[in-house]
Amino acid sequence: MSKDPTDTRRRTIELDAAYRAGDLERIRHLLGDPPGFPNCIQPFELGCAGAPLDYAFCWSPTSMIYELLALGADVNYSENDGFPALFTLLSTDRADKYDLIALLLDHGADIHQRGINDWTALHYAAAQRDLTAVKLLLSRGADPHLKTRIDDNTSALEEAEISGYDEIAAAMKAARG
Repeated sequence: MSKDPTDTRRRTIELDAAYRAGDLERIRHLLGDPPGFPNCIQPFELGCAGAPLDYAFCWSPTSMIYELLALGADVNYSENDGFPALFTLLSTDRADKYDLIALLLDHGADIHQRGINDWTALHYAAAQRDLTAVKLLLSRGADPHLKTRIDDNTSALEEAEISGYDEIAAAMKAARG
């Protein structure tokens, strides 16, 4: 990494532009062709810390996400911020986020991977009141009875009921009988 702040700023701007354009070759070059790409941690000083797939969910075209997956991007990467892949996608306002969630699950994403508050993706989708995501996750095997291992030790179903998210709680009850 360059010690020159002007060079770092230039590379930061170029890297962001490459992500937004879906230019995987340019991204790899700007990152210095790191070992293990695309399963590497990007330099914080370039404004894109975390895995390339994580950053791509927020800023890149769908085609680039497909390219990263074709290169073997880990769909179960672990982030210290509490936002694994499914959580990051659930946080976006991408028009194709449900298709991408299904794609990640098709590529082996752990539907019960824990994130913020020790929640599963189903907990997180319910907390966001995202009925479409809740139904998708349930259809792919998410367990609404799986409890957190911290705080109140509650399941996604219990959290939905406590919060008064009746439609989401009903979907969970219907999915698991």
